[in-house]
Amino acid sequence: MKTLPFLHSHSYTGNVETPVAYSYIRWSSAVQGEGDSLRRQKHLAEQWCKENGVRLADDKIMVDAGVSAYRGKNLKEGAISAFVNAAKDGYIAKGSYLLVESLDRLSRMRTVEVLAVFLEILRAGIVLVTLGEESERLFRWEDINERDLEDAIDEMKSSHRFVQKLSRRVKDSWVGRTKDAREAGRHIPGNPPAWLYELNGELHMDEAKLAIVQRIFDMCISGLGITAIAQILNKEGVPLLAKHKRKTIKNRSDFWTVTSVAYVLRSKAVFGEYHPKDGDPWIAFPPIVAKEDYYRAEASRAMRHMVAKGRTGKHYTNLFKGIAKCHYCGEAMNIKDGRNQKQPNKALQFRCRGVGVKACSHKPWNYEVFESAFLSVVREIDTRAVIGDGSESKLAEITKQLQALQGERSNLMKVEETYLSAIEKTPDIEPIYQARVRSNRQKLDAINAQAKVLEVERNKVHAERSASNELLPVELPKDAKIRAKVAEHIRTIVECVTLKRDGTSKFGSSFTVHFAGGGIRTVHVDYTNPKKPYAVTRGFKGIDIIPDDLATATGLGDWILTETIREVDWMVENGGKAGLEGAKRVIGRMEEVQASIERQARELGFR
Repeated sequence: MKTLPFLHSHSYTGNVETPVAYSYIRWSSAVQGEGDSLRRQKHLAEQWCKENGVRLADDKIMVDAGVSAYRGKNLKEGAISAFVNAAKDGYIAKGSYLLVESLDRLSRMRTVEVLAVFLEILRAGIVLVTLGEESERLFRWEDINERDLEDAIDEMKSSHRFVQKLSRRVKDSWVGRTKDAREAGRHIPGNPPAWLYELNGELHMDEAKLAIVQRIFDMCISGLGITAIAQILNKEGVPLLAKHKRKTIKNRSDFWTVTSVAYVLRSKAVFGEYHPKDGDPWIAFPPIVAKEDYYRAEASRAMRHMVAKGRTGKHYTNLFKGIAKCHYCGEAMNIKDGRNQKQPNKALQFRCRGVGVKACSHKPWNYEVFESAFLSVVREIDTRAVIGDGSESKLAEITKQLQALQGERSNLMKVEETYLSAIEKTPDIEPIYQARVRSNRQKLDAINAQAKVLEVERNKVHAERSASNELLPVELPKDAKIRAKVAEHIRTIVECVTLKRDGTSKFGSSFTVHFAGGGIRTVHVDYTNPKKPYAVTRGFKGIDIIPDDLATATGLGDWILTETIREVDWMVENGGKAGLEGAKRVIGRMEEVQASIERQARELGFR
């Protein structure tokens, strides 16, 4: 609700010898404000005060700019609301005047609602004056009679009927224009996206704005967040797509913000769709971004929102923000930079967040050791294709398709949440919305089926390439943009990575990768040579890599057994019935791994 500044600088305790006039001016739209509305209403107030010997101070002019009175918004949070409350509380001197052009400036709500405000003003001792050429009237509580009330009520009724009629006309016109545009498969005149403009009834492309929109999508898909995108655009002096026309809205920026970037990324007009408030969308505009790329950007934003909150740093050091978790307590793994002037080359630590608050005793990793081991072994991460060395692989293409499906799935899930929320708030609409929910779920089922097919195909391609050693690990450049793209690529393939490290044994460093869509892989890292792990197990049911010598194989097997016993003891002691079930699963997995290692070791002549 507005406050009136002059109430803080003036104090009134009774009637004044020279009454004070308060002018209230309101208009509904920016167009009216840019036109004659303010000048006309202000002139009427000044002229009346001059003719009647009443003082009108500039600081007592109240303006509700761009505030509609049809639904009473000005009476709930506008200047007139503050004035009425101040008058009732005694902050406005009795006998003062409230000047309005006409009663419809107060409100265009139903007559009974406007009448209540009208009487409140008079009962507070305020003299209400209407200044219109044909309706100049003065209403005072002591003098008002039935004829005055009837005239006021007639004006209120006329005002409400007029705005109702106008509202129906506007709505009918919009419905008609929408129907015509839908049937013709074209845009609604006068309402194009910012990168298009109309000339002689035809849409034309603004090539400069087209390039800006496409670049925003490219940056989002490559892994940059909306804050980073806005910073880059502002740093380069890229102009906004459109200036805000509504001058009455405060805090409208002339530079890129997270809101303006997000608005572009959410607009389905980029692939041609127009979404009316009611009814289904249709293709109304020329597409400037592929639909697949729109949903890839959607998936990218959703993934960052879920798992990668917080700053990524100037050099995008941490490729695993939000997906790397501690094996022991489940907290996030974060980079701790301990470098200083005395130790400028100190290794970056990858540390459990629980350690910082003394809630976990997980030994930290050397971040570069973990990153090197991960990229060397998890070959689903096609770094060559991500970096862009000219070999756009089939694996990368499958990943793009999966990312687009994830974005479409995310969008459909938001739509379903909206439907279910509407049904919960208004149960009567359930029969109408249930059909939409069913249709939405059918689309979700189709997307999930497509995703499963692609995941199977991706696993097959990976297996073939792994066998042929086609995907060799690549050293990542230090460039932040490239690292952001790699991080985004990792998040489309990996759901989470759990890390464990025990400094009492050289076999104590391992991590388990949980892939999106199912499947896990555990990597037992040689800390002195991270690109060549001791062993890699696939889902506890098979071995990708086993130790090269008998002593290492035996030592690793013994360590896995020791660690399993520790975890089983902890689960039994702390987990109750669920802990017992977990212990059984861990023992079963350990037995599978042990048996697989022993079998392959015998085949290689180790045992």
